[in-house]
Amino acid sequence: MCKPFAKTVILVVLIALVAGCGPAAPTATPVPPTPTAPPAPQPPTVAPAPPISTPLPPTVTPAPPANTPLPPTSAPATPMNGSTNTWIRMFEGSNYGAFFDIVLTEDGNVLAVGATNHLHVPPYSGDALLMKLALDGDLLWERTWGGDGYEQARSVALAEDGGYYIFGETDSYGAGNRDFFLLKIAEDGSEDWFKTYGRARREWPYGLLLLSNGNLLIYGLTEPEAGNNRNQYALRLGSDGEVIWEYTVPSPGEELVIDALETAEGDLVLAVVAEEDGGLVKLDANGNVRWTHRYELAGWQYASQIAETDDGGFLLAGFSMGTGSRRQADTWLARCTLGGDLEWETSFGDSAYDDYGTSLIRLKDGTYLIGSIANGMLLSRVDQDGNVLWRRSLVGQTVYGAAGLIELEDGGYLAAGFIQLVNGRSYDAIILRTDAEGQIEE
Repeated sequence: MCKPFAKTVILVVLIALVAGCGPAAPTATPVPPTPTAPPAPQPPTVAPAPPISTPLPPTVTPAPPANTPLPPTSAPATPMNGSTNTWIRMFEGSNYGAFFDIVLTEDGNVLAVGATNHLHVPPYSGDALLMKLALDGDLLWERTWGGDGYEQARSVALAEDGGYYIFGETDSYGAGNRDFFLLKIAEDGSEDWFKTYGRARREWPYGLLLLSNGNLLIYGLTEPEAGNNRNQYALRLGSDGEVIWEYTVPSPGEELVIDALETAEGDLVLAVVAEEDGGLVKLDANGNVRWTHRYELAGWQYASQIAETDDGGFLLAGFSMGTGSRRQADTWLARCTLGGDLEWETSFGDSAYDDYGTSLIRLKDGTYLIGSIANGMLLSRVDQDGNVLWRRSLVGQTVYGAAGLIELEDGGYLAAGFIQLVNGRSYDAIILRTDAEGQIEE
């Protein structure tokens, strides 16, 4: 039987899933981005609840974005042990809500991005949170970015000049109720520029992919001008944020792009959610569809993340829930061929709690690390055949989300995410460093 607190978090997250049967022909058309002022705060959500359809008149009102250093006095980093190799830092209080992604910086530190306020219910308020830390967990600098509404940063990538691209959502600026934003910052966290992307209704961001030629792919979902459906949405951008092409698929229901990767040939593979099914879409470098697959299995399953396998195929990790009376969420793991055909699929999890995969990285030895929403900060290591090598539930006995993962040169791992305090209403940010076995020294 699932514990109540775990089930409620799963349900909040699942609201965000979108799907649709019988997609119409996708489009890949150039669309210029909308320059706008910095976004307004919005609460981070692990798997964002579906956007509220409240169209706002398009506005482009440039205003200088807020790029404000926060004094680390209200929510100091809290070491949980004295080890120099493994550690846990929690950031607590009203200025800290969640981390959603992390990246190693060129100077050997780490940049974590997320939100100052993580909410699933209105009233929404908060800014994007940017924090640079040393590999020993010490805070180097901290910035917030946003407007009068709600912003959260979902993804981060290194820029060629040593700065960073920050991708997320804003309802302070843009053309509609909520839009994508792309923020370019310098190495010290100062703003270089930002742009917004979207239509009259709502866009919901899921991720940012830095491509081999320096372009960017941003993706998520978009709401059409009429109806209650939601559609897959992805844009390829130049390094200056200008739109090269746009991809979207009109759907009678709800669909979204939840993750993406670039192949060695320069094609793009999108992990999509369609109602209660997962799927893959392969695009060429110009945004034209090469193939699509929807995996219609019993129950409910989708991939939160995708990674390549040794043979050029794909490993998918995400969410699974069966059809029986025991409605429990587990981690779904599947392997697909180079052409997207499903080779096998399985699921695993805690028998007493809901837990499922939300982050995935391929490790140097060819195995994979999965971060989860679970009871405790859950990390799992699996091989390409779906065998679970180990699972580690770290920190405590409440709902945690491991949203961003990094493998370190010493074989250890960094994991960044959030801690649930009050379901849907209150969260703290957390980042930790483990050893090569996914453990934290006592």
